[in-house]
Amino acid sequence: MSKKPELKDLPGLGPKLEEKLVEAGIKTVLNLSRAKADKLAEKVDGLSVSRAEALIAAAQETLQSVPTPVKEAKPKKAVSKEAAPAKKPATKTAPKKKVEAEVEAPKKKVSAKEAPKKKAEEKPKPSKKAAKITEVKPKKKAVKKEKPEVPVRFKNLDQRLVRIKHDRKIRMPKFHAENAHRWTRISRRWRKIRGIDSYTRQKKKGRIAMVSPGYRTPKAIRYLHPSMYKEVPVYRPSDLESLDPDIHAVRIAATVGGRKRQDILERADARLIRVLNPGTKEEIGEEDLFTDLDLEED
Repeated sequence: MSKKPELKDLPGLGPKLEEKLVEAGIKTVLNLSRAKADKLAEKVDGLSVSRAEALIAAAQETLQSVPTPVKEAKPKKAVSKEAAPAKKPATKTAPKKKVEAEVEAPKKKVSAKEAPKKKAEEKPKPSKKAAKITEVKPKKKAVKKEKPEVPVRFKNLDQRLVRIKHDRKIRMPKFHAENAHRWTRISRRWRKIRGIDSYTRQKKKGRIAMVSPGYRTPKAIRYLHPSMYKEVPVYRPSDLESLDPDIHAVRIAATVGGRKRQDILERADARLIRVLNPGTKEEIGEEDLFTDLDLEED
């Protein structure tokens, strides 16, 4: 390819995908070849990581196949003798008599007092601009930015599995009952399809998506909170003893009473354990309630 390659020249890249790439900030083949597959897939809607890797590889191949332009050396113009500039005529030399007279003339002697004055006059005074240029400002020391410490809960996780979970969550369809979009009498909650001749159960093309094990996230990070804490249900204060505040987060069960709930919150605060559903820490007592009512009556 002699001309500069463009995005539309790449194989498997249509006009719609080209528009999406331009919106994401990738306007040339060189920008596409330098991009990273996972970040490109996040920016462009409907683009998988594998497809992004294929596009980047194709862009790199096209750039390698383009020959680098070589500048041709221009031939030097031959200068003809006629066009050459004529030599300047030699200047006339002074007569010999004047030269001899200048040599024979005795040189004037300079006294010791006049000598330092002449030397001072000959030395040029330094200008203000030269003084400004000579002044060198001290360089500021570059301060290294300290990298933030990675929490323990992130170190124990495989980041590849986290990316897989994120990608699957984006592609996850909305499961609803068959014909729920057609009839108002059918609720949109999911119900397993049991018909013998149902095209949806047979997974025919154009039918709704069915719940299946393929949509599940990896087992290592399946029941994690979005903040990457391991969520642990708690029923009594003694359940907090074996938990690590850097890894675990607590969710108080719905059946726990108010008094026991306050004990769990106090122990969790003492051990710096995160509670996901703390609610109101202090309940209004009966005495405070009656005093508020008396003030309203007055």
